[in-house]
Amino acid sequence: MQLSTKPRYALRILLQLADSAIREDKAVKARDISLSQNVTEAYIEQIMLPLKRRGYVKTVRGCNGGYMLAKSPRDITVLDVIEVFEGEINLVNCHDKMYTCQMHDLCITREVWQALTEAFKEQASSYSLYTIIKNSGAEAKDS
Repeated sequence: MQLSTKPRYALRILLQLADSAIREDKAVKARDISLSQNVTEAYIEQIMLPLKRRGYVKTVRGCNGGYMLAKSPRDITVLDVIEVFEGEINLVNCHDKMYTCQMHDLCITREVWQALTEAFKEQASSYSLYTIIKNSGAEAKDS
């Protein structure tokens, strides 16, 4: 299992927006994100659209415009970011309500996969943008 580039880049971009919100409370231009993250502006737009739809970022118009977080950095987790682009995390689909496995009631591995899925989700949801910035040693005021 490997994540696509979109959630990985999205997390870096959101951390840049969170840092900007914490330090200056101002919008970040797509061009500045592109330069600092080494991602094309076109790809940034592809990443930002689903984040905007889910209410994690907003755009600000005007000469000082750009992107800003629409939520507190404390309220956006790594799990949130992954699930925007990858869908709900399920390591296997044997415990998915939409899928019926013929071995569902007999399978001795089902609980293992479910436990591993839950452990991943719990760990990924324990990291918010705020905690990542705080743990990186960057100065952060309470947001």
